[in-house]
Amino acid sequence: MKQHARLISGAAARRFTLVELLVVIAIIAILAGLLLPALSSSRDRARLALCLGNIREVTLMHLYYVDASGGYFCPAWDASFESWESSANHRGPGILARVVPDSGAARGRVFECPAAKSALFLNPSWTARYAGYGMNYQLSFARPSDSPPNYRPCRIQAVKTPSRLVLLADAACFLTGTDGRPAPTAFLYNPSSGRGGYADFRHSKACVAAFVDGHASSWLSFTPRPADSSGWEDRVGYLSPDDSLYDPFRQEPAATEQVEQSGDPAE
Repeated sequence: MKQHARLISGAAARRFTLVELLVVIAIIAILAGLLLPALSSSRDRARLALCLGNIREVTLMHLYYVDASGGYFCPAWDASFESWESSANHRGPGILARVVPDSGAARGRVFECPAAKSALFLNPSWTARYAGYGMNYQLSFARPSDSPPNYRPCRIQAVKTPSRLVLLADAACFLTGTDGRPAPTAFLYNPSSGRGGYADFRHSKACVAAFVDGHASSWLSFTPRPADSSGWEDRVGYLSPDDSLYDPFRQEPAATEQVEQSGDPAE
């Protein structure tokens, strides 16, 4: 009996009081609060690194197209409603694949920004199977209102500043979406157009952009798009306040403050 009583007494002594339990819960909550932002930051950096790798690969595909087509850039879209990255029904390869086989459906995921999928894939009836990157519209057309056959053919030799001319970037527009979130587009329109095809600064206020000289980086300079009621003006806009990064025939880029991060997100 005495031994049994000692066992019961020892078990009771090891029980947590309510206060001790609340203290433990509070400590766990504090640690979670400290760790979750770090985990979220690591996840964002991983997505940024993957996005940079994707857009670099797509840029190389475009430059291969340029080399194989006598110096001309791939058309942004054509009269059959195929765009550079996907077919008219948004499920097959696009114009780029006619010259660059690696850009076909088997390589589709390279066109997908890992940070865009949840926010942009809203309407599968018109959204490309893999989407997220937009091509500079001025490499095919002079004005946003232009469409095939009104091409303005652009040769890479005519580009004045290839290291400061955007070819591709994280992109979004506001075509549809019942909740008002940005939807994907394959195009980037220039700021003077005042419309659609915006860059999407979805990597913690940075936008991944690739340039005609082949380099890619995370881009921080942000110019808001025209205001409306969607509430996305702080994330979706332009890469520069004027057309200096968009117009291939511009002689001298405007002297604007532009911030470009290293292509390596770890730096």
